[in-house]
Amino acid sequence: MFKGYGFFDYKYDIPNYNEYDYNHFGRWLYLIIGVVLITALLIIFRKASRKTVLTYLRIMSLCMIGMYLTKTIWESVHDIKRFGEFNLYLLPFDTCSIIMWAGLAAGFGKGRLKTLGECWLISGGIVGGFSAMLFLSALKYYPFFTFGAFYSMIWHIVMVFTGLWLVVTVYVEPNFKSLMYGFVAHMMISVPIIILDYALKLDFMMYYGAGGIPLIESLADILIAHKLRFFVTIIVSIVYFGVFAFIIYLMHFIKRLIMHFKAKKA
Repeated sequence: MFKGYGFFDYKYDIPNYNEYDYNHFGRWLYLIIGVVLITALLIIFRKASRKTVLTYLRIMSLCMIGMYLTKTIWESVHDIKRFGEFNLYLLPFDTCSIIMWAGLAAGFGKGRLKTLGECWLISGGIVGGFSAMLFLSALKYYPFFTFGAFYSMIWHIVMVFTGLWLVVTVYVEPNFKSLMYGFVAHMMISVPIIILDYALKLDFMMYYGAGGIPLIESLADILIAHKLRFFVTIIVSIVYFGVFAFIIYLMHFIKRLIMHFKAKKA
């Protein structure tokens, strides 16, 4: 059993951890706490004004950038001391990092740029955030009560809450238009990431090897073995669109259902 670690200890300085909290109750405890907290916040702030939501988006995006810089500097100091080099996977090019750019666009942008940011938050933000809540990979490296784990926990709760809150407050409508804007925003960011993945043989946003996508990862291994890696990128893009569409239309269905029951009561 692992023991004797501090809150700010680096992952490689925690002896005998071996993914304990990921494989045991820690991951489920986080999921329960996260869902309860998000639900409570949505109920409490469901009647927030558009001005309040806009202010939140601006503060949130800046705070997320601050969080990212703090965590990246902290891990980089340890990585460089231990390995003598910077870990490229700390760069803000993974799916969950898009909340920083989408938040800036939604909070400070105008016109279509603002719409693109908002629509990504209610599609990619919710999908990426909830997926990470279900499979919080940080717990593979850090015990529950550590800075490394808390950072990831807070980050993904914010992603899910922000997207759902925009819908609950009717700041953004979950419909076909928001689906397309959200997916376009995602692909606009994806194009340079795909080029980077292929140039450096990395797997940012899972376009190069589908790493971490259930079932698709096994298919990707077969395609790559037959020198058909480009099909992996296409399949991952289709998967993104599919899950974006699912979450958008699920929210649309739930909203229509609630309106139907309210009308019957009236």
